[in-house]
Amino acid sequence: MDNWHSFLKKNGAKFSNKKEISFEKTQPIVDHSKKESFFTPLTHLGLIQLEGIDARQFLQGQVTCDIELLSKDNSIFGARCTPKGRTLTNFQLHETCDDKLLMIMHRSLIGLVIKDLSRYAAFFKVTLIDATELYAVFGLVNVTLDSQFDVSSSFSYKDGRELVTIAGHHATDLWDELSNISTVDGYNSWETLNIQSGIPILQKETSGSFVPQMLNLDYLDAISFTKGCYTGQEVIARMKYLGKLKRKMYRITRTSNQIVPPGTPCYVEDINQISGYVISSIQLDSNFQELLVVLTDQAATSQHMSIGNANIEKVQYLPISYMKS
Repeated sequence: MDNWHSFLKKNGAKFSNKKEISFEKTQPIVDHSKKESFFTPLTHLGLIQLEGIDARQFLQGQVTCDIELLSKDNSIFGARCTPKGRTLTNFQLHETCDDKLLMIMHRSLIGLVIKDLSRYAAFFKVTLIDATELYAVFGLVNVTLDSQFDVSSSFSYKDGRELVTIAGHHATDLWDELSNISTVDGYNSWETLNIQSGIPILQKETSGSFVPQMLNLDYLDAISFTKGCYTGQEVIARMKYLGKLKRKMYRITRTSNQIVPPGTPCYVEDINQISGYVISSIQLDSNFQELLVVLTDQAATSQHMSIGNANIEKVQYLPISYMKS
């Protein structure tokens, strides 16, 4: 995929150390009410490919989502957890036209998850490979592709967006197609919509820290409570039926120009311990940020918070559509 990244650089792209893409002539703010149209190469995401006659059976016993719901026309959210029910990664699961399964997640977790799953894959006829260099991933906002265009897989979000994968050697072809009907934009605009829709993307810094319900993954239909056993299922089911969830994910905004990385601790005034952690954050303009943070119930009643090393400041809680009463 070096050729793909070189192509993107020739077209004005810059990359962060996490492969988050930006373009000099685009704006970081998305006004969803204006139905803006754009596409984004999602270079910060990676892919694990599973292939073999036991691929579905193997994955059914390893992840939170119900693999029976997966088809070429229906991609789904899911998570991989530890035996103690802590989320190693959340992902989108796709099936390609050649019956391969693709787990799409933050690229910083690809090696960790392959190593974790490979301990169990030896008992099944399935192969797992890092397919990050085999596919290109695009995010589409208010863009309709020609139905004849040969993408490998797609995922439709409830907010109207679409994520598509395509074989790496066709990435420039899809770029050309999209450039004729829309404009390119960077990671900031795509991630802003993730935050506004309450969709977490775990990274290396936040892996293994949260039960899936703390990340609102139950709201995103990423957890099946009826499919049977899988790794971490006992803890996750107990949390639903017998326990009391004391943390969940919130969307907040604050006034700052210092972006905070995933995993940054949050503190609430008058509580002398960590009250939560940042999952993701984005700079909307020179003054304002939006964040997804996992907080305790007690912390979420406070309008004042310290994030990282910052002083106590006022924060505002913003709605997430799936949590509306």
